[in-house]
Amino acid sequence: MELTTKTKAIMARCTYNLLLEAYKSRQVKRVEEFMKFVDLRYESMASVDQVKLNDYINSETGQEILANFADSITQTSSRRVRMATALLYCQDCELDFSKSEKITFVSAIKDLDDDMVNFFLKVCQLERQTVGLPYPRAGIHHNNHYLFRDCGWDEEATFVYINDLIRLRLLLPDPKSFSVVAGDGTGWAVWFGVTDRSLRIASLLNKAESLLIEI
Repeated sequence: MELTTKTKAIMARCTYNLLLEAYKSRQVKRVEEFMKFVDLRYESMASVDQVKLNDYINSETGQEILANFADSITQTSSRRVRMATALLYCQDCELDFSKSEKITFVSAIKDLDDDMVNFFLKVCQLERQTVGLPYPRAGIHHNNHYLFRDCGWDEEATFVYINDLIRLRLLLPDPKSFSVVAGDGTGWAVWFGVTDRSLRIASLLNKAESLLIEI
């Protein structure tokens, strides 16, 4: 039976309402999970640190930052990233993040999923070159790409993820070249900067992962 225009309109509205409710439900669940992570960190703190965090949360600055964090964490599918954000918000004593580094991370998490996080953590394990450079340099090339290929990232995925991580400022461009990709006819390489900031963010994500295992 052919659907009438009216029937099609009703079906479209029903579909829209279902999608809207599903979207809202997902956003609420992600915020609730983030606050659960904040509560878990609060419970593990010394009493003096609990007082400081409580004052911070109830301050105008704390509320504004909480709103910014909530806006970002609803846009990532990664529980690990949400836990890492909770650690940052709770000003975890093991973390030494500047205001600029916090802004960089919170801005980046909107585009982070678990696969990209896994790739980033793998990149941060690479050997770094430091001599004569403004910041440390690392590379993925035809000789070491098996480390990434064996984890499911082919050459195309490698190029895409490196460019995405540079765009998100979790990595920096190659300090020795204006081009990210290099080749000499016998092989290929993609170079980038892995700074101390990159390693601190990697440590944050690793700690978040270890805490999730304990839950």
